[in-house]
Amino acid sequence: MKVKVCGITRPEDLRLADAFGADFAGFVLAPGSRRYVSPERLAVLGRIPVRLRKVGVFVRATPRQIAQAVRLGKLDVVQLYHCTFRRSGVEVWHATPGARGTVVLDAAPGEGRLGNWDIAARRARTRRVVLAGGLTPDNVAEAIRSVHPWCVDGASGTEAAPGIKDATKLNDFIRKAKQ
Repeated sequence: MKVKVCGITRPEDLRLADAFGADFAGFVLAPGSRRYVSPERLAVLGRIPVRLRKVGVFVRATPRQIAQAVRLGKLDVVQLYHCTFRRSGVEVWHATPGARGTVVLDAAPGEGRLGNWDIAARRARTRRVVLAGGLTPDNVAEAIRSVHPWCVDGASGTEAAPGIKDATKLNDFIRKAKQ
């Protein structure tokens, strides 16, 4: 099971996610989000040596904005909500349920609400699914058993406050997802 920790805003949280065994670190590059990371902050986070693959989360961004962030943050993956981007060397995850390739299923991005796991399970049969939205250390194992996603994505369920991870919740989330 792959694990993405999203909403990382601080170097110490990036290092914790890496140390606890996550596979992906997500940086929200959508102004107005409570977990927004500015381009300057992304450049700092992108220089921290970790084995995690770095994911930029974009909402209604232009291809130019995305390309700049890929360069600044040394991003491996772009996760797109209402925007498009094509560039070799960068994996693309779409938040559009009908998209091809990797699909992110999130009931209400940034709100921590659970989605319909029955619908997600049907999609996971034919696509590589990243299951997001409302996942916590208490429900991630059940979500995995119900949906069989390729990856689970924890954000608010791993936090002490928006953009600030709770070490215990983060470790529990990753450990339970990987069991």
